[in-house]
Parts: sequence; structure tokens; C-alpha cells
Amino acid sequence: MAINVAIVEDIYIARLGLEIMVGASSDLHCAGTYEDAESFLNEFAQLNVDVVLMDINLPGKSGIHCVEQCKAMRPDVQFLMCTNIEDPDKIYEALCAGATGYLLKNITTPKLEEAIKDIYAGGSPMTPLVARKMVSLVSSRRKGNDLFAVLSDREKELVVLLDQGYPYKSIADKLNLAVPTVRNYIRGIYDKLHVHTRTDALNKVFPKRLFINV
Repeated sequence: MAINVAIVEDIYIARLGLEIMVGASSDLHCAGTYEDAESFLNEFAQLNVDVVLMDINLPGKSGIHCVEQCKAMRPDVQFLMCTNIEDPDKIYEALCAGATGYLLKNITTPKLEEAIKDIYAGGSPMTPLVARKMVSLVSSRRKGNDLFAVLSDREKELVVLLDQGYPYKSIADKLNLAVPTVRNYIRGIYDKLHVHTRTDALNKVFPKRLFINV
């Protein structure tokens, strides 16, 4: 039995290309193509679909928000992001929203077919570059958590307020401390983290993104 695949892609040429690639396999069947999330959502509840190829940058509702909404309705349907976006934050958001695979659009027909079959069988296919970024992201955030743990409770409070952009005077007022005391705490934080600036400290403790050139 063929795997039913829907395509949500706003660029006509890209949408047509994916449709042709899906149609090239006797094991796949194109269940429908959509140029935006809204038109897809209008049919999704009744659509006979197993796997959805979803772009991220769509007019109106984004592909990530569409996935989140759809997974709440039908958890059994698998969403395979198919996009040009390599931003690790977007990759992370898409996976958190419920996508179970992430491909870049330069994929070949055999690789796309393999990925669709893999995700249908319970796998989580990813373009190698994407997988590497996710490994680096997990490692980076784990290191940040470990560094945060070496700080005292008071130092953690200060770091959180620094991350929220508060100046020393406001931090002192919030924690009922003198400004010189705040400065002493922050010097201690810098020493523990082996940094010299607020930005470097926050980047170490709260790594929010990957380096793109990994």
C-alpha cells in the first residue's frame, strides 16, 4: 500500500518539484499540494495522509505553527520539514512543535523517498548538516546547564536578571542589595565562568543558538 504524502509549500516551482519527486515512486502517493498552512488546515481533519512535507516560511501561519496545531488534532500523522532554513533555533522549534524529521530542499529524489519511508516506519530522518547542528545544540545547552549549576543561589538570581537586561542599580533594588555588593557578586560570577563581560557570561550560561559554521 502506498504512503500518502501531502505537500505544503508556497513556492510553485518548489511545490511542483516535490510533487514530481513523490510521484516518481510507486510506493508513494501525493495526497494533495497546498500553498499555505490555512488551506492545508481546512482539509487536514478529513485528509487521507500519512506523511506531510512542510515548509517553514509560509504566507500567514508558519509551517512550525501549522505542525503544532495539526499534531494536536492527529498525532499519528508524521511531519517532515522540507525547507532551506538552517537556523538551529528554527530546527529546534520545529522538532518541539511535533515534526519528526527535517530535510533541506536540495535533497535528491532517492533521498527524499528514503526519508519518507523512514519517517513512516518510525524513524526521524534529518539532513546530515541538520543532525550535526542538533548534536552541537544539545552539547552546548548541556554545558550551559553545568556552568549554571556551579553558581550559588544568589549568583543564579543575578545572572537571570542580567539576562533580562537589568542594569546594576535595578538588580540591587530588586534583590535589596547595595550596588557595590552587586558588583562584587558579578566579579565572582565572571571569575567562576572565566569571562570578563556580561555578554560572554550569558553566552556561556545560556547558550541559545548554535554556531552556523559547524
